[in-house]
Amino acid sequence: MEFAPVGLQALQGCRVVLERSAPEHAPFLRECYQNEEFMDLYRLAQNRNETEAQIRERLVKEQQHLPQQLKGVEWVIHHLDDGQKQPIGLAALVDYKESHQRAELLFGIADSKYRGTGSSLESYLLILEFAFNVIKLHKVTALIYGYNNKAQKNVEHLGFVKEGLLRDHINTPKGFLDMYFNGLTENDFRSSKSMQRLSKHYLKRDVTATPLLVEPLTDDYLAKAEQAIRM
Repeated sequence: MEFAPVGLQALQGCRVVLERSAPEHAPFLRECYQNEEFMDLYRLAQNRNETEAQIRERLVKEQQHLPQQLKGVEWVIHHLDDGQKQPIGLAALVDYKESHQRAELLFGIADSKYRGTGSSLESYLLILEFAFNVIKLHKVTALIYGYNNKAQKNVEHLGFVKEGLLRDHINTPKGFLDMYFNGLTENDFRSSKSMQRLSKHYLKRDVTATPLLVEPLTDDYLAKAEQAIRM
């Protein structure tokens, strides 16, 4: 039996491909960390002082573990142009709660010319397809900084429900910030006509369709899969 640990495979679309962050992505990650405007919207808590060598070393260590063990997975978003890959942004599912079948979505396009384009939307759809159809989440959450109105509109457009406003929720160098708490349940995802229409248009498939029943990964499978990635 061939072991293919969940979360290591690239997410393939028509315009984009999302690859799990790996040592070869260190230069782009360093570039992103130095982009203050981008990081202020993507992840304020990220250590932006990591050198390229430190990022590479960290990713080498992460490659020795499964995403399930790290409680999350981060991807580098690549735009495809005549078969060539150009990194344009980052995305992640973090704070994975196995017992609650829940994770938080992080998303950001560093290259401004691709923001709000088909490449951005296609990337969102690929992540939600992975979340609900591959790792079988029941809910995906998205916490949006109170000042990021554009991102809030984007997640609502995708079907996320604004469940509340967390006032003065985090303390940052910019002061205390509000955060909007958004949620997308599996039922929201499956019943979304908009999501169905968009995925058929951009991915040429209906990501909202219920996938064939797949047996959950056992501890024995995961142990053997972990051994496989160390070989």
